[in-house]
Amino acid sequence: MAMRLIDVHAHVGSWAFPLRSGEIVDVKEHMKLCNIEQSIVSHSSAIMYDFVEGNYELAKALESEDSIWGYVVLNPYYLELSLEQLARYGENPRFVGVKLHPEQQAYRLIYRNVLALLEKVAERELPVLVHTFPGQVEDLCVVARQFPTIKFIMGHMGGDNWVAGLEAVADIGNIYLEPCCSFPDAGKLETAVGLVGAKRVVFGTDSTLLNPAFLLGLLQDANLTDEARQRIACTNALDIFEFPHS
Repeated sequence: MAMRLIDVHAHVGSWAFPLRSGEIVDVKEHMKLCNIEQSIVSHSSAIMYDFVEGNYELAKALESEDSIWGYVVLNPYYLELSLEQLARYGENPRFVGVKLHPEQQAYRLIYRNVLALLEKVAERELPVLVHTFPGQVEDLCVVARQFPTIKFIMGHMGGDNWVAGLEAVADIGNIYLEPCCSFPDAGKLETAVGLVGAKRVVFGTDSTLLNPAFLLGLLQDANLTDEARQRIACTNALDIFEFPHS
């Protein structure tokens, strides 16, 4: 069965460890090799260095693209700047969501400034991709219940402790599971679908940090119905995000 693929978790830029690739052209090459139709990316500089500069660099890089979209990265330590970034890129049609990375930026999702940001995110009805390991799942559950209109994507599905992560979020309908990770445990997708249903699982690769072929193989080899596989590959992302011209 041919699948439309939308990658909801990818990256542009360099990281603090060796990578073979990391620019827009590299993302596009990965997409071509794996037949990924659209990708949503954040900029590594926005996560690890300067979120204003990183968001700006991403906006420039996306100007001429038609299949790659952006997450605006917010940093709660700089509340007013983050609100300005949200206002600026919330009006940019190339940006379709918000990225929060509490591990790299060293905060908790329940911090007061994060809650203030999420109030504004909820007003704009933007989805939020959250990096959820190590130790972020409990806080994600708290804020997801507090902001039930926001669609949260649970990046890495809890990481190495993904089984406990699934159990924690099973009854929270606005948390979607995204399983990309460097832990190649068998049965991840089957377990996720069995616990929460195929409507709450999405396809993400962590490209270019990981080769998306790894996650594509995970999806292709999973013991799922064709309907469930297609929902994970594409349909759920189309329900979560607003892509012009999709």
